[in-house]
Amino acid sequence: MLLNLQFLGAAGTVSGSRYLLEADDVRVLVDCGLFQGSRALRERNWADMPVDPAEIDAAFITHAHLDHSGGLPRLVAQGFDGPVFATPPTADLVDNLLLDAAQIQEHEAEYANYRGFSKHRPARPLFTTADAKAAIRHLRALPFHQPFTLSPQLSAVFRRSGHLLGAGGVLFTLSGDLGTRRVMFSGDVGRSNSELHMPPDRLPAVDYLVCEGTYGDRKRPDIDVREALADIVNRSASRDGALIIPVFAAGRMQDMLWLLKQLEASRQIPSLPVFVDSPLGVECTGTYLRFARELKFGALGTVTGERVWPTHTDFCANIVDSKNVNLHHGACIILSSSGMATGGRVLFHLRKRLPDPRTTVLFVGHQAAGTRGRLLLDGAPEVKIHGRYIPVNAQVCELQGVSGHADRDELLQWIESADARPGEIFITHAEPEAGSALVDALRGRGYRARAARDGERVVLA
Repeated sequence: MLLNLQFLGAAGTVSGSRYLLEADDVRVLVDCGLFQGSRALRERNWADMPVDPAEIDAAFITHAHLDHSGGLPRLVAQGFDGPVFATPPTADLVDNLLLDAAQIQEHEAEYANYRGFSKHRPARPLFTTADAKAAIRHLRALPFHQPFTLSPQLSAVFRRSGHLLGAGGVLFTLSGDLGTRRVMFSGDVGRSNSELHMPPDRLPAVDYLVCEGTYGDRKRPDIDVREALADIVNRSASRDGALIIPVFAAGRMQDMLWLLKQLEASRQIPSLPVFVDSPLGVECTGTYLRFARELKFGALGTVTGERVWPTHTDFCANIVDSKNVNLHHGACIILSSSGMATGGRVLFHLRKRLPDPRTTVLFVGHQAAGTRGRLLLDGAPEVKIHGRYIPVNAQVCELQGVSGHADRDELLQWIESADARPGEIFITHAEPEAGSALVDALRGRGYRARAARDGERVVLA
């Protein structure tokens, strides 16, 4: 009974999730994400896979965010021809995210060539709309808790991970002459007290656990998220400035619209103009409404068909609408992607408004090392946008309680509540300090745990 695991990404970093599981004669890729952050990481997106994509039999996507799904177009372009399994909401979101990412890259390459600020001549997109459509044709919807047989010996099933609508860890079971081996890939583990998303399923008994550790070195402050957000909105409004919230179009966008609606309804904040400048965010919000049954009772599931966003919300449908947002003077809220300010329409708003001291920039998710979001949070006096250095006079803050990732204590609690102790734990999707801290915490509780190393291949007994 052959069982091998290779870490092709998200080892020592929080992006580029890619894991290869070899079980007897079946090769399965779990996640196929983009690398984000430093230039060295981003350049890895252009490299060929270290294994031949044509020899991979199937892929599983734990959730739709591009650091887990955005490498699919290049995988298919390089010869992969198998099914890509995802839960129904994830498949719907991946469809939207890949097409949007392709269009953004095509537009940014065109803009870079027009302005002449690219170091490459000519600038070109990582993948095109045609590449994205080719990858989307490989998607196959597989509901939670419904096992799928990959071979007579190998089966897989999605289990809810709580991080995002449709997010699910993948449990593989390999049966053979030497018994049964179970390998669990956590995906990104969510929080039990999310406003919208269901909590993670209980961890089953497994021999091996590949577990994320994004916040493995910290516990979030015990704060009232609604009160903290209300304070930030009110302070921004008192300066008569714009509150820019870079958000992931899937997950954080809907979290923030829901929270702002609750604060407005309870009169904790004034009724301000809210600009949703993300066509993808609009599409993903539609997915959230279509799959409202997958959300927490008391959230969107009870108000489908009613207004679930603030009263004066303006959804920007095109480039003209987007440009008009920066003609608005006075207090307002701008929700725009991307969540780490690495691309997308939010860059135009930051370029325009960062020099203005009345502006507030609020981050509501993890900011990977090397991203503009991290630079801004770390107090950079200027940031480079579209080839120009923009001075930062705006107020920059963060609201950690909205993140979709479990923190250290929540990860430990999830692992410790398992049906049985995992035989061995590999920590991935974490920067080195966070990964090491989580490994130490697990070892201190008697677990066999270690941080995964990039590119390593492990023989699982």
